[in-house]
Amino acid sequence: MTVMVKRIGGSLAVVIPRTIAADAGLTEGAPLDVSRTAAGILFRPPGRRPRRSIAALAKQVDPASYAGRTANLRSDPAVGREVG
Repeated sequence: MTVMVKRIGGSLAVVIPRTIAADAGLTEGAPLDVSRTAAGILFRPPGRRPRRSIAALAKQVDPASYAGRTANLRSDPAVGREVG
């Protein structure tokens, strides 16, 4: 579906057709994150991020940043039904 870009004050606006807005659960005043991608412009509800694999997330972990933290975990008393 093609829509027109309109000027509102010093900004540009895109009118989202009613059927698409309803399908996406959008209402007036709803926040949207806007970002530019290689394919164009992406609108999505805030807080939603593309899912990444556990392998990609694990690559971001720096083991050095956890040095010394395990001692605190071991010294805490058991609470509940932990198995240790």
